[in-house]
Amino acid sequence: MSAATKNSVSWIMRKPRKLGNFSIETSYRTMHSAWPSEHPSPHTHTVSRFTSGLLARWAIWREVRALDHRILHITGDIHFTAIQLQHRLVVLTIHDLGLLDEGRAIKRWLKKKFWLDLPLKSCDRLIAVSNRTKEDILTRTSFPADRIVVIPSMISPTYRRREKLPQNGTPKLLHIGLAENKNLEGHAAALEGLDVHLRIIGEPSKAQHAMLQRFNIDYSHASKLSEQELQKEYASCDALLFCSTLEGFGMPIIEAQTIGLPVITSSLAPMNDTAGEGALLADPTDIGAIREAVLTLVNDDDQRRQCIEKGFANTERFAAATAARRHAELYSELMAANNSD
Repeated sequence: MSAATKNSVSWIMRKPRKLGNFSIETSYRTMHSAWPSEHPSPHTHTVSRFTSGLLARWAIWREVRALDHRILHITGDIHFTAIQLQHRLVVLTIHDLGLLDEGRAIKRWLKKKFWLDLPLKSCDRLIAVSNRTKEDILTRTSFPADRIVVIPSMISPTYRRREKLPQNGTPKLLHIGLAENKNLEGHAAALEGLDVHLRIIGEPSKAQHAMLQRFNIDYSHASKLSEQELQKEYASCDALLFCSTLEGFGMPIIEAQTIGLPVITSSLAPMNDTAGEGALLADPTDIGAIREAVLTLVNDDDQRRQCIEKGFANTERFAAATAARRHAELYSELMAANNSD
């Protein structure tokens, strides 16, 4: 190992698609800009291929194994790159493990083996973005709890407080994501008969269009948005409806609070913890509870103002400088503990 890389850290990033979900890349890019000056800044290595197909994953794995840095930190999604990383210190950030429960039994077994069990054999530390994610890791694996650090995700500087409230004739509720855990059908059932417009971020399937029409929902949708376009979507809406059944962290909650939207989210962990006091909480399986929360925000001006102000206060917990310092301290501790190598 060269002198230049002996004490260096490299962040391993997935290859970004032109449009889509940038939450991992955004978090680490934001943190890099707030890095404490007394610690060396990490290098960033973006893998050269998309994770589509076995051959592409094999090439990505070989690419990461060839890197010459003291600490390799896989920042998320491409967990398999940690498999059999030798003679390096390895850190892996796990955002959530919900995908391990999707698909048939053999597919679930393969995903757990190559996305969790084998990668964790090489890891010196894990970073979980929430206590809920840490608990999920401990439930599914025998990885030592004292080697798992909880460091929440952080908000992108793209998201800023909106200058004025929207003037929508009909209350406009924002729904983000169309995976099953995003609870679109539960939201639609709760909104049936209400005079609201549902703005959906994502491309609904034929079955989802049919379901929305069955509930007679007034809705529109947009997909493949840039961060700037998504910021505008938030700013044009009256509230975020995010009663998801499963999340690793719940980034849309913080994005909405940063911009100034009142939030309705799930009473389940980690969404309830991520939201702090800046949201109305509802059981995502209770249609009546979701409906009651929507009616409260639509009809109660004081409740909306409180949610917005408490949301602003809550976002201070997710400052980039705090996360950057915690990462830098983790790297320093790892190197100090292994300086004999």
